[in-house]
Amino acid sequence: MAGIGFELRKIYGRKTLVSDLWGSIYATMTAVGPSVLAAILILALKFLMDRAEIPELESRFFISSFTYIFLISILVSSFFNTMLSRYISDCVFRKAEREICASVFGMLTVATAVSGILMLLLCFGMYFYSGVPLQFLALYYCLGIMVTDTYTVMTYVSALKQYREVTFSYFAGMLLALVIYLISRYFFRMQIVLAAYLGLTVGYFLVLFLLVFWCVKAFGKPEGRYFSCLAYLVRYPKLTVSGFCYMLGFYIATICYWGFSDMSEQISIFRTAPNYDLAMFMAIAVNMSGLVIFVVKAETAFFDKYVAYLSALNGGAWDRIEKERENMNNTIHYQLFFVYEVQLIITVVLICLANVFFPYLNVSAQVLNMFMVLSMGLYTVFNMYFTVIFLYYFEDHTGACIGPCVFLFVTAALAAAACVFGRPFYTLPLLIGGLSGWILSFWRLRYRLAHLNVYLMCRGE
Repeated sequence: MAGIGFELRKIYGRKTLVSDLWGSIYATMTAVGPSVLAAILILALKFLMDRAEIPELESRFFISSFTYIFLISILVSSFFNTMLSRYISDCVFRKAEREICASVFGMLTVATAVSGILMLLLCFGMYFYSGVPLQFLALYYCLGIMVTDTYTVMTYVSALKQYREVTFSYFAGMLLALVIYLISRYFFRMQIVLAAYLGLTVGYFLVLFLLVFWCVKAFGKPEGRYFSCLAYLVRYPKLTVSGFCYMLGFYIATICYWGFSDMSEQISIFRTAPNYDLAMFMAIAVNMSGLVIFVVKAETAFFDKYVAYLSALNGGAWDRIEKERENMNNTIHYQLFFVYEVQLIITVVLICLANVFFPYLNVSAQVLNMFMVLSMGLYTVFNMYFTVIFLYYFEDHTGACIGPCVFLFVTAALAAAACVFGRPFYTLPLLIGGLSGWILSFWRLRYRLAHLNVYLMCRGE
């Protein structure tokens, strides 16, 4: 996210009320804009489908089937994205941008192959278990691959510092998806779910095309080996483990409850837990502001201190090195605790408001109770993520693995136990697992900062 910081420093450097407002809007759109637009698209399609009086079974099939696409896409891309961030940084440092462009197409090939196998298994299951029509399966297969490819390319696009273009790409794709749905449904009288998936497929194709276009435009025509970036899976395996464990831990309780809890419901081959999924969705929405605050405050303020410290380390006296290290440490602690505290206030306030307004929105008491605990659980998970990002800056790959791995293990173990003990315990795994990973990550960050001079001078683990 450092690229956002460069642009934000330009905006906030003007020191006017308008610049502060624009900086906040810019950070919001760049940090969470694509995710928000994608969520709005799904909600808009669900609203239009309900207005068309779609049968309840078909509506639940649409949501369940797309949820599986999202989960496969996010997990497949998370396996590569942290490693890719390091590869892109190294290529930029070596001024080998054309190698980055070559790796874009290489990673698209890999992501397509992996997601294609998983999507093929889902399609076979739907065809033989439920007799789903082939035209739907073709769209479903293509959409799953394109969503995975989109999440993969997003890692490259984040290095371009062209976040407005990214938001525009998503906005254009989502708008096209709605137009295609309306045309398919009302002009060609296509079946509702099929029309929705046609719109999503065409929309995500446009998003992916535009994102690849921005990459080629920025990095130039591809040169070099297309799959050279895969060597980083061997060179930096801990980066892969860290990113994948964090994302799998995020959803491992959900997966357990889909398969083994008494909340589980089955639609075709898809198993979901609707009440838990709804509470989880709302809890994520409550904590998304933390990403914006982290980008606006923490990373932006830290980066200048980080550069000053590295400059002193490369050519300064010991007193200057220690002074810059202390300044950087103080900035990290201040900014991290600022994010922790402000997001805690936001989360608690929104939980209180939910208690007031959710009953009027016909949200059940069970969903509301799960939402409150899950909101606090995701608060701890996001804080762990913010802490791990600083470990990436200092190349503490071991430390960056500890928190996410413990988070995954604790959450998975407690989720399995919760399936045995029942509903009162379903929300606890994410809270306890996130808190465990957060504490360990913060402890590791403090340890690394205390021994930073020794590590950077000696390059030892």
